[in-house]
Amino acid sequence: MSRTQHVGKKRRVDGGSGEAAGYSTTNTPYSYANGQSTESLQAPTTASTSLGSQVSNDYRAELDTSLQTGQKRKRTTRTSDAAQKKQEIERAGPKGYLAEYGEYLPPVKLSKKQKDVAVPAIHDRHAPKEKIDDEDGHYIVHENSRLGEKYNLLNLLGQGTFGKVVRAIDIRSRKEVAVKIIRAVPKYRDASRIELRVLKTLREADEHNRNRCIQLRDCFDWRGHICIVTPLLGLSVFDFLKGGGFVPFPGSHIQAFARQLLGSIAFLHDLNLIHTDLKPENILLINHTYQTFTYNRNIPSSSTLTTRSAKFRRVLLSPQINLIDFGSATFDDEYHSSVVSTRHYRAPEIILGIGWSHPIDLWSLGCILVECWTGDALFQTHDCCEHLGMMEAVTGNAIDKSIIREVQKSSKRGDRNSAARFFKNGHLQYPMPDTPRQSRKFVRGMKRLEDIIPQTNNFNRLFLDLLRRIFVYDPKKRITAREALKHPWFDELVEDDGTEATRIRVERERLAEQAERGDRGRAR
Repeated sequence: MSRTQHVGKKRRVDGGSGEAAGYSTTNTPYSYANGQSTESLQAPTTASTSLGSQVSNDYRAELDTSLQTGQKRKRTTRTSDAAQKKQEIERAGPKGYLAEYGEYLPPVKLSKKQKDVAVPAIHDRHAPKEKIDDEDGHYIVHENSRLGEKYNLLNLLGQGTFGKVVRAIDIRSRKEVAVKIIRAVPKYRDASRIELRVLKTLREADEHNRNRCIQLRDCFDWRGHICIVTPLLGLSVFDFLKGGGFVPFPGSHIQAFARQLLGSIAFLHDLNLIHTDLKPENILLINHTYQTFTYNRNIPSSSTLTTRSAKFRRVLLSPQINLIDFGSATFDDEYHSSVVSTRHYRAPEIILGIGWSHPIDLWSLGCILVECWTGDALFQTHDCCEHLGMMEAVTGNAIDKSIIREVQKSSKRGDRNSAARFFKNGHLQYPMPDTPRQSRKFVRGMKRLEDIIPQTNNFNRLFLDLLRRIFVYDPKKRITAREALKHPWFDELVEDDGTEATRIRVERERLAEQAERGDRGRAR
């Protein structure tokens, strides 16, 4: 793989924590991998050759000899008629997910906002002799130790500014869970109580989790640390990309991610909630088992300065996901922090300081979908003016004059809107006189959306159309989650590595079911 990238724009990758590096101080919570191999990678091809799979998270099935791990899977000649082929693709595509999960279900209790959650304090009858916290208030993790009354702590999964996430086991049910152990610092304890309130609101409104948001199982206060218990899921989307060398997802899987995420976002918005921190690190795979496919091509890029290629790519057998990390979620009728969202996924209205609401989640989603297409973050910057310049370069549109006027008016009213300095005579002043040469070069090298996603077929054309409706500067004109769910892209079918991987999974499940029936028959 070869790669050219803007100096200082490369994804920061920190080692040692066992979780994906992020763009913010909050790393991926709840993420856990069972020692997954990273040896081979791949990308989208309609005539795919799979090279074996990786199994994890207790995904077990009786495998046919032609599907054994590490063995090249021969292409077969399909004799099914067109109707049967279409049915197979539909099962592997968005219609299959609709059949499995159903249409978006609005929350039953729209008006019921949960009050503060009672967090029971667990008395520590066997206080340890060793130190409990480090100097920053983080809980010191000891593997195979007691965690409250109900859980045994197994190992550390990751760490962020909020605290640590550990893998634990419920002593009674013997089920593994993820536990978020909040730092023993007042501001983080207070923030965790807000998160608990949000999680309880989500659970009460969607008891069966049809809308794919992580569910609260339990909470307690242990040795001065609030502990939030949730199901243990798979890798984050970011971790999966990272493990495969940032080779992008097949189009069918991007479509599946989009539909599920839009359902989750619509659910939140119907509850008057805004997630505010949507990013690949906060999207967990239910199961990260994958099949390796040949790729042998250049990887799509959002920049003319970036050139990458890959011989192989990992393709998920199932692109089911859950949305996590509601630590920054905000009720729309409550206090709004002036700056939210991780920089790379931040909507223009946040940068411009003109107020924000539900539409910021849609902008973040658009950034995520393009990242899934290219494998790289779209807006790799840490400078506000440069960020706005990138937006104009990618969309091909200048920032609306009405929005610029709003920024300038707020500054004249005495609000001291610092974004006003980015504009002159109704236009964005990028580059500014002191803009570094490297920044100018990088922004000039950014491709427009239509060049990132070539309009070679109807699937791509409709995907591009959806993104154009998302990347709208004026939040009042930006497409909503409910509107996006009705976009014709979700009726478009594509056959690629993703649909082939689904066929492999379905075949394994069929073989496993046959074996199970045989075992039951012999037992009789």
